[in-house]
Amino acid sequence: MVYKGLKGSFSIAVVGVVIGLIIAGISAGSYHFAGTPQFCSSCHSMETVHAAWQQSQHKQFACIECHLPDSNPARQVTYKAAVGMRDLYYETLRSYPDAIKLTDDGKKIVSGNCLRCHFSTVEKTNMASGRASCIQCHRQLVHGQGLSKGGIRVE
Repeated sequence: MVYKGLKGSFSIAVVGVVIGLIIAGISAGSYHFAGTPQFCSSCHSMETVHAAWQQSQHKQFACIECHLPDSNPARQVTYKAAVGMRDLYYETLRSYPDAIKLTDDGKKIVSGNCLRCHFSTVEKTNMASGRASCIQCHRQLVHGQGLSKGGIRVE
């Protein structure tokens, strides 16, 4: 009788582990896909931003390589979830501003990622100290001149 109870508990544990692995795999795959240019460009508000990126010298980099903080995985997941929820909210309500701008936090992240790749180029300038913003002068390198017209405001 005790043997049957252990066998049942073991079966339940195995099923639980399998379900947990499936959920973990789906979550990891979804997280990865949500950082691809194909996913980012699937929103109407990102069409012009994506088109400009495709013509840039940085087209080999995924959106998250510039727009996600270069920090520990917990911070990256938290930031990506918060920004993704904000983007989903505006996309669903179709209320993006007429010209899409980076938040102050977004500007710091993008500039930090510029420095991560280009530090040897700027290490003897004010840019290396972090006191200046790369995108203040070089925004057009990836997303073209001026502000991206990605808004979809419907009034």
